Amino acid sequence: MAVPAAARPVREWIVVGAGIAAVVGSFLPWAKVSAPILGTVTVSGVDGSDGWITAGLGLLLVLYGGLSLRGQKTPVPQPVLAVLAVLGAIGLLGVGVWKVVDLQATETSMREQLSGEDDVLGFGKAMSAATQVSVGTGLWLLTFAGLVGSIAMVLTLISRYRRSDS
Repeated sequence: MAVPAAARPVREWIVVGAGIAAVVGSFLPWAKVSAPILGTVTVSGVDGSDGWITAGLGLLLVLYGGLSLRGQKTPVPQPVLAVLAVLGAIGLLGVGVWKVVDLQATETSMREQLSGEDDVLGFGKAMSAATQVSVGTGLWLLTFAGLVGSIAMVLTLISRYRRSDS
């Protein structure tokens, strides 16, 4: 006998997984810079305030998914908690995309400054060519978690809205 689709809370498990991935991604490296004289430097999200914010948003998704799976009553009404979880997931996606774009813009700006017109001997141009800037795994994980969490939460809200109309 097949279990009805409503009894299998797949979306809630996806939201919990996205929340856990966001928390883990907040602690992993967000950027890596390798330069000839300086060596390699990695920066994680929690080195600044953004990583702590994304970790909190990830915990919000885990909290929502966990409470939905358990079916417990909460002091906050379920629709309000669901909207907060959607906003949290969209916030994760927004921070992830913003940081990736900002990192790439910073790399372009750095390369322009190093190989500017005052670089008579070409040292800046050589340093610019030898310097590598890359997006870290934590930032990619965070962005993916925000995307997956947003999609799962929007689908959850749509399905609940349709059920309440029936």
